[in-house]
Amino acid sequence: MRLDDYINILLVKMKITHKPIERQLLQWLLELRTLRCHIRELELENRQLKKDYEKMVRQSEKN
Repeated sequence: MRLDDYINILLVKMKITHKPIERQLLQWLLELRTLRCHIRELELENRQLKKDYEKMVRQSEKN
């Protein structure tokens, strides 16, 4: 089961039961999803920076 699926299930369950523990779990899962998204963005940025750096190194070797 994917994280988004579990979040959706928990949202429905929380609307029915209103238990504090489910609310807390939902909050943690939403934070986890947000952090995962940030990690992906940072990894993409890191890859791009690495490519740019390698390109600059190759250019400096030619000169």
